[in-house]
Amino acid sequence: MTSLLILSGCKSTPEPITPTYIVPAALAHLPVDAATQGLDIIDIQLTLGDRNLYLAANGNIKMLSTAQCALDISAHRGDFRQPESSYNAIASALNDNFNSVEIDVMLLKDGTWVNHHDSQTGRATVHYTGERYKLERMNRKEFGQLKLRDKDTNALLNERPITAAEAFKVFAGYRMPSQKLNVEIKSDANGQELVELDNMLKKYIGNGGFYYSAADQDILYKLRGINPYVYLGFVQGGHPTSVEKLTADMRKGVNSDAYYLENQNNIEFAGRYGTKRYRSRYKDYTSSDALAKLQRKLGSHSGIHLDIRSFMQNRSVKSRAERLDMKVYTYSLNGTDYHQSQLLKLNKKSLPHGVIVDETPYKICQRLFNAALPAKRYQPLSNVGRYIASLPQDANFDRFEEMLGYQQEGYYLSLASGLKSIKGNQAKQAVNNTPTPLLEHGFPTITDEKIDTQTGDTIILTLPSNSK
Repeated sequence: MTSLLILSGCKSTPEPITPTYIVPAALAHLPVDAATQGLDIIDIQLTLGDRNLYLAANGNIKMLSTAQCALDISAHRGDFRQPESSYNAIASALNDNFNSVEIDVMLLKDGTWVNHHDSQTGRATVHYTGERYKLERMNRKEFGQLKLRDKDTNALLNERPITAAEAFKVFAGYRMPSQKLNVEIKSDANGQELVELDNMLKKYIGNGGFYYSAADQDILYKLRGINPYVYLGFVQGGHPTSVEKLTADMRKGVNSDAYYLENQNNIEFAGRYGTKRYRSRYKDYTSSDALAKLQRKLGSHSGIHLDIRSFMQNRSVKSRAERLDMKVYTYSLNGTDYHQSQLLKLNKKSLPHGVIVDETPYKICQRLFNAALPAKRYQPLSNVGRYIASLPQDANFDRFEEMLGYQQEGYYLSLASGLKSIKGNQAKQAVNNTPTPLLEHGFPTITDEKIDTQTGDTIILTLPSNSK
């Protein structure tokens, strides 16, 4: 009887209650990754929603919809804020509403397809011994010993690069039906190896969820025989001026960056062109005859991917391509800011069909299409909400947390011009009219600049002007 009572008492012990968070009804319409907890969160989300934006749980500001942006925005190597060749680079790009995600795949010597950009280790990935390896001479076990490098600090991470199969699985797990994977092939593969790659993509993602790009027309030609329906994008080499500028920028970098200084003799030529295949003589395929020849080789469901400098010098290439039922994408060797500055020179009808960028969809869409303009259908109640509502259309919501530090002073961070006043005037530097005292030999006495500390949480430092 005593035993039964003890057992009965054990059964009556309540199970521990796991706290659950109930999403407020006012925020139930937001995506699953939206922040739903915190001070004034409802007011903040509704105010952002009035601009086609929302605050994600990871602190990023994202667009509710990219439908207003009439071009395919492709994440170059995944999310540019995440380590290359990582799970997070793909998952984060998909969560950030990119239309497509571009990754690079290469072959190891044992026939394993891996997600890797450079022809050798040392930049984005590092072997634990510190030794540099050519990917084509590595096997799967050696590839698994690589460590990823942090983009901001160059520090090694306790994380390895992923294989192509792993990249396809994570893409399939996070994608929305409309999102596609752009698989850029960097290895000289034979027909059987390409069949294996295509079979993996069909298995994990399915037809219609991926497409190919490559700088080798023969690779694309083989793929057309393997998959008659997939889109094939031919990557034309970077414009010579773009390559020269990139090379010059890299030379400057080795003088200031310890990592590049140490490895300056091993830096891959022109960044994205790390193999002999990509160092071939520049050829322009934007003429009508060249496009027609390319289309006959690759089929109607194909296109050309151009350095933005090549596109701007041959703007009619889009209309010529459309007559052949081909698409035109642009990329840049000289940075996303340069890429966007050139796109802004075009009217909406002249824009390429897609862009491959190291930037957020928000920044691209807002600068090209004003996709986050306030509808002014919601009146905020909190201080933060009112600050969000007051921000001009060029506010840089990619730096939202940083921008909040200027709300009491009435400033904000713009997409193109840095710190500006909400009232419309760019932040001006006050001229220091305090005369500089001189010593008897004419040498100036160094005086400290006056600092205004009565400006709220943010202290604005005004430096002397060099206008004189």
